[in-house]
Amino acid sequence: MSVLLFSTILAAPAAAQSIPRYDVPAYCQQVADVSGGSSMIYNGCIKMEQEAYDRMKASWSGVPARTRSYCDEVGQVSGGSHSILKGCVEMEFNAAANTQEFKY
Repeated sequence: MSVLLFSTILAAPAAAQSIPRYDVPAYCQQVADVSGGSSMIYNGCIKMEQEAYDRMKASWSGVPARTRSYCDEVGQVSGGSHSILKGCVEMEFNAAANTQEFKY
């Protein structure tokens, strides 16, 4: 059910609320620097960030405002990552589709 819900959101048309714009090159340089400045890590990071951005861009308007705001904050914690943003949105949709109940 949650995969279907998220797939439906990803198919939603874009609207006025645009996806956050992070400084991806700076973020990927930080990631690469952790591994000694690897060009392979940097290029892989850029590719991964681009794929996440492209995937989220088309669906961003269908993400509830509360989730957009929360996940944008989460995405910015590490310096601005669209992969982290996308993961956050996916986890929020999965959690919403599987709400837990407390039982006495």
